[in-house]
Amino acid sequence: MPSYPLDFYEPVLSAVKGLVKAAKPEALVLMTLYSPFMCAGHTASRPLLTAHLEENPDAVRKGLEAITESLMRFVKACVRLGVDGFYASTQGGEAGRFRDPGVFSRHVKPFDLVLMNELKRTCQFNILHVCDYSAPYADLSSFVDYPGHVVNCNSQLADRTLPWSEIARMFGRPCMGGLDRHGLIASAGPAEIRAEVARVLKDASRPFMLGADCTLPSDIKWDNIRAAIDAAHAYQPV
Repeated sequence: MPSYPLDFYEPVLSAVKGLVKAAKPEALVLMTLYSPFMCAGHTASRPLLTAHLEENPDAVRKGLEAITESLMRFVKACVRLGVDGFYASTQGGEAGRFRDPGVFSRHVKPFDLVLMNELKRTCQFNILHVCDYSAPYADLSSFVDYPGHVVNCNSQLADRTLPWSEIARMFGRPCMGGLDRHGLIASAGPAEIRAEVARVLKDASRPFMLGADCTLPSDIKWDNIRAAIDAAHAYQPV
């Protein structure tokens, strides 16, 4: 696994530079950051990465170290270009991912924290995203000591749904989420989306940032996103 030099990221950094120039005066500019574990899975496939971590974790750690070095170059370059922070994603702690759940705490989490502690040190606003794209979680306790000003996750776990008040209390910070990325936001009309936003906000912790539980589908209608935003801004607690 190579540790890519900075020019590997040049197309993305060019986009970051343009976004900062165009949007920073009026909006936060946040960069999505995949964890070293996620990048390793993109490179070798998630099943192979999982098998190799269980078979010979010390060998896999060498690859994760190279990825972490590479991502650190990218993070520092984004900060120099003026991003306000990162949407920092983590995976690896899902229910049933490893036969020994300790593999996550010993061989995945340390590399997450190297990068996330750098974000904490250098950025004014970061979102911790506990990503369930691959599978749900049995619990979220492994992530409570991760940095991040806001926590974005799915409140639906493998066997139960957590109230947002419990998640906010667990992490000791505001939460972001509430909308199923494949649910009404992706397929319904404006009236149904407004009703769903009102339902979510009625039961949300305070303060709370309405959002999806992960990345929205690429073919979603912009009008659906606008309907959710307008409904959130107009919401008045009873």
